[in-house]
Amino acid sequence: MTKNLQYRMVILFIMVFTVILYLTNLKANNWVHVKLFKEAMSIDSSKDDTMSEHPNTLKLEHSRQVKPEHLRPEHPSNPFILTNITSHINSRSYNQSRAHKKGRITIHWYNRPLGLSSQVLRNVFSSCNDSCIYTEDRNSDILIFDGDTLPENPPVRSNPNQVWVFREMESPDITFSQQWHKPSWRNKFNRTFTYRVDSDQFTPYGFYKIRKEPTKKNITAIMKLKSKLVSIFASNCGVPSQREKYINLLRKYIPVDFYGRCGNLTCPKSHDCFTSNAKIYKFYLSFENSLCKDYVSEKLFRPESLDIVAVTRGGANYSQICPEKTYIDTSNFKSVKDLANFLLYLDRNDTAYGQYLENKQRYESIYRGMRSADSNLLISNHENCGLCYKARLWLSEKKVYETIGDWYEKNKCHKPTDIH
Repeated sequence: MTKNLQYRMVILFIMVFTVILYLTNLKANNWVHVKLFKEAMSIDSSKDDTMSEHPNTLKLEHSRQVKPEHLRPEHPSNPFILTNITSHINSRSYNQSRAHKKGRITIHWYNRPLGLSSQVLRNVFSSCNDSCIYTEDRNSDILIFDGDTLPENPPVRSNPNQVWVFREMESPDITFSQQWHKPSWRNKFNRTFTYRVDSDQFTPYGFYKIRKEPTKKNITAIMKLKSKLVSIFASNCGVPSQREKYINLLRKYIPVDFYGRCGNLTCPKSHDCFTSNAKIYKFYLSFENSLCKDYVSEKLFRPESLDIVAVTRGGANYSQICPEKTYIDTSNFKSVKDLANFLLYLDRNDTAYGQYLENKQRYESIYRGMRSADSNLLISNHENCGLCYKARLWLSEKKVYETIGDWYEKNKCHKPTDIH
């Protein structure tokens, strides 16, 4: 065998090995993100209703990996709309060069939820183009605290340059712990990592993605299958938004099928009632458990992903979140009776109702816990890699929240005034 032939065989072996290694890593990375969302669903999803009623939503499908550089959440007028414009947030060449020069940023979750393993977090953050690494060292550059499970007193801050991040995905009205009110937590947090739009790292329950071309569906055929008017799933009863009172009043004017522990109807655990019901009902009541600033959970984004019209009720400004005429907001009506009359009007007018379904075909609704691994990976990249990208800036620009409780809940929630 000549040296030239030996050389070619070595090169060929290296090329084959490289391809195998790449494919293995690609599959592993996708599995990691699927596992992350399986583990985190009970942590990050609302303490409320829909997910508990539909265990099938946790069975994620394996599919190709979404390239993180394809997402950019900074839509000019709506932070809930993703665009396909390439973002610098996860640009490999940009972050790798910085990481090599300044070293990787270390991140630790101080009171990490039990269902979220440190190994998954290691894989997730290390996938953010080598600029961050998750560690069990409490002296890390970034220290994340889950607001709902804060200890009575904060730990000793041995690293004076460490950035403390307040992380919370539940509204103030329904959090179990209120430790952040205590004087010991004053002047401790440097950054926020929540569903609030004004957070230092914004991480909502879902997004809209503009389709390059609207989905082509037979809207007439879809409407012919709809034999019922309104439904809702809820298993968290007696909530601050008093949605049960609103629903009971609405029932005086129109039929409302109420599923879950708070209602009178049940759904087999082995059956995905939400998806099947979306085919036969015209409207779904996307009523939040509390009326708080920017608090919009999967109860909005899930029906928005199906051929059913969401009727929203919450503390957020839905006109700044949802695409126009894809939903109906209860706040636009003077009374519950007025809302009922409008739903009855749409029930009789196929053209008017069909327009809502037509408008929805221009957008894709992406939310936490949906079955698409691609969509969950997209949200994970936005959330974790977004924090990873901003971490360098946080370390260089000092900022302190005097009282994190004031930022999080003072004048951020209100009691219902529309039950009449």
